Amino acid sequence: MRSLPRLLWRTIRNDTLATTGLVILAGMIIIALFAPLIATHDPDRENTRVEGVAVHFDGQRWHPADVIGDTPLYGVALASPERGFAVGFEGTVAELAADVWSIVDMDVAVDLRGVDTADGTTIAVGDGGLALHHAGANGAGWQSVDTGADGDLNAVAVASPQHALAVGERGLVLRWDGHAWQRLDSGTVRDLHAVTLIDDSSGFVAGDRGTLLRYDGETFEELEALGFRDLYAIDALDEQTVLAVGERGTILANLDGDWREMRGPESRDLRDVRLLDATSAITVGTHGVVMRLADGEWVNEDTGYGETLRGLATADGHLVAVGTDPFVDRLASPSRDHFFGTTHLGRDIFSQTIHGARTALLVGLLAAFMVVMIGTNVGLIAGYFKGYTGSFLMRFVDVMYALPFEPFALVLVLIFRPSLTIIVLAIGLLTWRTTARIIRSQVLSISERPFVKAAKVAGASHWRILYVHIAPNVLPLAFLQLAVAMAFAITAEATLSFLGLGPPQLHSWGSVLHEARLSGAWRAAWWWIIPPGIFIMLTVVSTFFIARALEVLTNPRLARRS
Repeated sequence: MRSLPRLLWRTIRNDTLATTGLVILAGMIIIALFAPLIATHDPDRENTRVEGVAVHFDGQRWHPADVIGDTPLYGVALASPERGFAVGFEGTVAELAADVWSIVDMDVAVDLRGVDTADGTTIAVGDGGLALHHAGANGAGWQSVDTGADGDLNAVAVASPQHALAVGERGLVLRWDGHAWQRLDSGTVRDLHAVTLIDDSSGFVAGDRGTLLRYDGETFEELEALGFRDLYAIDALDEQTVLAVGERGTILANLDGDWREMRGPESRDLRDVRLLDATSAITVGTHGVVMRLADGEWVNEDTGYGETLRGLATADGHLVAVGTDPFVDRLASPSRDHFFGTTHLGRDIFSQTIHGARTALLVGLLAAFMVVMIGTNVGLIAGYFKGYTGSFLMRFVDVMYALPFEPFALVLVLIFRPSLTIIVLAIGLLTWRTTARIIRSQVLSISERPFVKAAKVAGASHWRILYVHIAPNVLPLAFLQLAVAMAFAITAEATLSFLGLGPPQLHSWGSVLHEARLSGAWRAAWWWIIPPGIFIMLTVVSTFFIARALEVLTNPRLARRS
């Protein structure tokens, strides 16, 4: 007589669907065992993305952001609506020509912080006192010019090919005279972040702690500070029309000869500002903030882009804003970096799904063994002893049938705290009842067979007859119930986790769906709900195929038909 394992294997092997189910289940087990190696990301880590973008306003509407590269852009300058430059991280330089942005191959390794252009001359400045000059489309291209400074330069303003001003850390100010850079005394040691020139002999500088400097072509005069916030950008049309913006929505304005502080609807950092005329302006900042000044009031403007914008330039009514800093890659659709996309917190769904296989199979196996152990023993005792004992156990089973599963699990969670143990107990303590009834019906038939009566005549004890003579004959049925219980346990765990009753520290397929529902993005982010749903379906269907094959061992009619 073949052993039970060989019989089970032959039964599954002779059934195509069962073999398919076994392969799928084996694959799930491998995924669960090697989840940390298969997962591409930490399932709890917020993933960030960096990109260089340009958002264009053509005078009528904002166009979708153009992704120029994979490095942030810090500054932008326009010579015309069709011609411009943007600079950024690690020497990134992008040129706009005929409405198309392209990255320029530069042998520069430091960050470029600012850029400006006037009359065919473009200057970009950056860390370490770096200054790059561009002599126009017919010139020699980008060339590095020694500034003689070793401090970081944050911004530059070009009034003409013979006059430019660059500012930087610890009060650093450099002036370009068309031939060389010369250092000027700014009268401050605070970091300077922005500069604007009205002409060769006048301009303004802004910096830390509300620093405002007036420039007269040779010297600087510090204006009375209106606040203590850092100022990141400044623009001026003339001596009486100036705007400066900075951290936490700070806006300082001189629109009528007197400086005053203005309030806008946003309190996020504002990174750049441009005056469009004496009564209108636009400013950009973090988290995609864009505000327009109209009729003396600042109002939000939607560009369709929600990440940090650092630089802003205007030419003939056209605007270009560039960014961005690294940002959380929220609700990203499936890609090469994130096979199943990301959540609203930027977490990798593929890695969460892979780790969820561990929880699903662990709960499935433990709960299924618990169900089969309890159900098989109750069925054996009730079917063999019959009488009062059997009736009492069956009435107890009837009472258990009256207990609904979800409320029972909820009570357990409320009494204790959500954990894997509580989920296994909730499934195991309430779903053994069907197994008990099936095993009991089988034992009622087996206990009347001659070999059982012979064992009684031979003087065998009841427990020996029960577990040595009867139990082996119900093992195929018990294995069938094990497969069925495992499928139910996986579904039940996903249900409980989806309802928020699962352990918060563990990832499971149900908890992935729970987070999608709580975020409110599950209707749009299809990639968030389909992968865990498919994994649940494949695992449950695979165990069903195996159970379907094992049913042949317990049903003589099916065996003869097969």
